[in-house]
This record gives sequence, structure tokens and C-alpha cells, in this order.
Amino acid sequence: MSLKTLRRSRGWSQADLAQICDLSERTIQRIESGRTASLEAVKALAASFDMTAEEIQAHLATRARSEPPGRQSSWQAWLWHALAFSIYASLVTALVHRFDSDMRIAVGVGLLGLGALLVHLAFNLHRQERRAQQTL
Repeated sequence: MSLKTLRRSRGWSQADLAQICDLSERTIQRIESGRTASLEAVKALAASFDMTAEEIQAHLATRARSEPPGRQSSWQAWLWHALAFSIYASLVTALVHRFDSDMRIAVGVGLLGLGALLVHLAFNLHRQERRAQQTL
């Protein structure tokens, strides 16, 4: 069980845990995201959860194994892809208007870009599923 899961099982927010531990909320966020906790932070967390420092270290290690730090969640990845496609579509439209080209060209180029985006997303989904199967 990760620290985040442990915290949520008690019904605590990050702010609640920070106040109980006498740590900053940012420190709690950093620890939950996979960064190394200081010895003082581990001791404070252990006291907050009525556990030993070794038990808290085990919970922190669980987080490190189960969720690699720095990975985007799926909605963040979709958001970045949607933003990239919007910029791409705007650029194509601006170029078509600038050079007085046929709008069918813009639609065709836009559909090519959308197709490339969908292939990219499908490949990433396939890669994530393979990783999930390999960890089982």
C-alpha cells in the first residue's frame, strides 16, 4: 500500500496529513510523487500513522515500485495531445488562408495530422497494456 493509499484510507487530505505530521503540504506532495523522504519526514509520518519508520519506508518503497515518478496520467497525456492537435490545425488553417489555397487541402492535411495523432495514441495504449501485462 502506498503512502497515498494509506493517507486516503484514513480519510486525510494532503493538507490534513501535513498538519498532523508538522510537515509542509509540498513535502507530502513530493513524497507521494516518489521523491526520497528525509529521515525526519519518515519519522514524522511514522508517528502520524502509529507505525515504525521501517513500515513507512516499506510504504514509500511500494509507491516507487508501483508507480514510476514523473509519468503523466492518461488524461494529462490526452490533454497535451489535444493541445498539440489544436495548434497543428490552427497552423494549417492559417497557412491555407495566407496563401489562398483551396480549403480541401487544409481539411486533407488536418485529417492526416489527426490520423497520425490517433496512431500515436493507439501505439502508446498498446505499449501501456504490454507493460501492465509484464508486471503481472
